[in-house]
Amino acid sequence: MKKIIAIAIAAVSVIATAANIVLVGDSTLAPRSESVRNGSWGDALKPMLADGNGIVNRAVGGRTVRTTLPDWEKSLAKISKGDFVIIQFGINDADKKKFVDEEEFKKTIAKFADDVIAKGATPVICSPVSWAGYGKNSKPGDSFNAKHNESRRKYGDYAKAVAVEKKLAYVDMTELTSAELAKIGKDAAQECFLCATTRDGKEVFDTTHPTKAGAKRFAALFVAEVKSRKLPVAKLFK
Repeated sequence: MKKIIAIAIAAVSVIATAANIVLVGDSTLAPRSESVRNGSWGDALKPMLADGNGIVNRAVGGRTVRTTLPDWEKSLAKISKGDFVIIQFGINDADKKKFVDEEEFKKTIAKFADDVIAKGATPVICSPVSWAGYGKNSKPGDSFNAKHNESRRKYGDYAKAVAVEKKLAYVDMTELTSAELAKIGKDAAQECFLCATTRDGKEVFDTTHPTKAGAKRFAALFVAEVKSRKLPVAKLFK
């Protein structure tokens, strides 16, 4: 009898602690179908979750903090008490045509975080993932080139400032992914990104969007980081 009660209590406990990770960000997080080469490091978190926990992917390609605002309420409606919300922007915000300055970026990230907290959920603020680190004309033995990460680090610093001010979890995905790509070298790094691909009938060397293999590697870096730091979101993973 005692054993049956213990099992029942354990089952109730699992149900009570089940939660979602809600993703808000750009194309590196956005959902991808199995039929395309593109990967999403947000989607790649799903197999790493403990039973009962899930992913709600609200990330959209091309998004900045500004262009996310019009349907932010729809994302907010998907967030429940006890959930964790990964917020990652900074790639498209630096684009000249979509440019978001420091003041607007920080103000909007702060709004997202405050709204998430008001729902009883927990924000996890991240910097953008790295670019591939090795250009089209790079050769074996070339060292990792960080120049395209300069703007990503800048927006990561803006996001970090908000996290520090509000005492929220911050994960430096730019540093984690760039260090990993530098370690594995050119060939393996380029396999993590679409690189040579065809878009609109033209060949494009895409060093921004990860493949499914790259997305899986980036997701593993995130999980290892939150576990090593014992961040609250770590409890959702196996």
